[in-house]
Amino acid sequence: MLISLSYIFLVGMFLSWICKKVELPGLLGMIFTGILLGPYCLGLIDSSLLNISSELRKIALIMA
Repeated sequence: MLISLSYIFLVGMFLSWICKKVELPGLLGMIFTGILLGPYCLGLIDSSLLNISSELRKIALIMA
């Protein structure tokens, strides 16, 4: 699970940086990260992380 989180953070920051370089919103890079690492493309995210994703979304909404 820790490796999956590190993939998400590293790839997300990298794709966000690339999107900003081509004058697109950085959030678009984060969305591309979810698509790329998710279970329908490369499947690099651990299934235990996907099982607690609803709780993670609630935490993200509280923080925003």
